[in-house]
Amino acid sequence: MDFSRRGRAFRAPVFVALALALTVAGTFLPFFRTEQPVSSDADGVARSTLRAWRVDFAFPGEAELSSPAAPLGLPLVLASAILLVALVLTIRQAAARRPGVAASRTATGGAAFLAGAVCTIVMDGARSLFDDRPPHGETTVLAGVWVLVAAVLAAALAAALSHRGPAEARPEWADPAAAFADTATPQSGVAITVLPPQDD
Repeated sequence: MDFSRRGRAFRAPVFVALALALTVAGTFLPFFRTEQPVSSDADGVARSTLRAWRVDFAFPGEAELSSPAAPLGLPLVLASAILLVALVLTIRQAAARRPGVAASRTATGGAAFLAGAVCTIVMDGARSLFDDRPPHGETTVLAGVWVLVAAVLAAALAAALSHRGPAEARPEWADPAAAFADTATPQSGVAITVLPPQDD
């Protein structure tokens, strides 16, 4: 068994699994944090943190509050479901060592859907950069966005790899070393070279 060829066949499932893991992790991480001074004190800053399912608010001298927000986690959950199906199909494709249309289309659809979901999150967070806040406000991109961007890149690479079918097993005669290794010399002393078959 050619383990290097088998390993290449499983590259697409590996990247699908990576994209799936990063997407799931991204739903639990904060996306953006906005800080707005509300007084002249150093600690007089109001903070809001955008997450997949809610917005956390922190005001000076008060306990942190949470408020429901646009369900940004919903498209991420759907993207994760598509990537999970793509993972199963790409593993089957790699095990069978035959190209599969369903696997490549599902991987491509999962990557496209995830990219759209991440773009929605980025645009939602970027709105705070163009609203009517005073100029001293500041918006910071947090770990969740970067993890999701990495998930998009992994999903795109997985989709590209899924379109490349596993390499066909090469016949022994295609390897010159194998073709001439066991060539027997007859008693007449004349060496006979076995040539590979030719296509008509």
